[in-house]
Amino acid sequence: MSDQEYLPDETGLSTSSRAGRSKPVLRDTAYRSFMEYLFSGHLKPGLLVSQRELCESTGSTIGAMREALKRLEAEDVITLIPQRGVMVREPSERELNDVYEVRKIVETHAIRQYAQSGDLELIATVKQQTLDAMARKAETREQIAEVSRERSLIDDRLHQIIGQSMDNQSLDDIYDRLRIPVRVSRLNVQLRFVDSLPGLREHLDIIAALEVRDGDEASRLMMDHLEKGRRRAVGLD
Repeated sequence: MSDQEYLPDETGLSTSSRAGRSKPVLRDTAYRSFMEYLFSGHLKPGLLVSQRELCESTGSTIGAMREALKRLEAEDVITLIPQRGVMVREPSERELNDVYEVRKIVETHAIRQYAQSGDLELIATVKQQTLDAMARKAETREQIAEVSRERSLIDDRLHQIIGQSMDNQSLDDIYDRLRIPVRVSRLNVQLRFVDSLPGLREHLDIIAALEVRDGDEASRLMMDHLEKGRRRAVGLD
């Protein structure tokens, strides 16, 4: 699986090809470039980096990057520290708990609808990608980081498909914001995440319920999956 294949999902931004969206201006491009750089593992929560370094690493102009950083600070992704640089925020336990509570409301509702009329061929593709990602072996630190990144993308992909199937722009925007702190929280636990496969196994159970269009069971499994995900995110499991 290439990074490009899942780039819109990975960055936490909605698909750019949706109707009515205008071409991004420079600050939007800088924003996307920052998020790609962040989720590729080059930045870690709590570490400082200069704006100039970010521009050099993402190919953004200083003006566009400054505008993007203002947006990122407003979204609580980063903290701008005067005279020192930029620091990615580590989401607090309370923030993660709040995110998962909202996700439970949105995703259990969305998956009931998907079970009724969602594209099962798309779900079959995600199922195979999940099985492939779970089967991949990793020995070196570099391989572990690569496999961890792939599994994180696959983990996010199923939730993205379910959420976007509602075709509700307001919910899309809310969900895009919700996914970012969860992705950021994983950046400091990549080595643990690669060896922790329960989440993907839970996805396979959810997919099995979708395959027989059992909305009640899919919703129950999603609720259970998100609660277990919350506990893993805050270090309880």
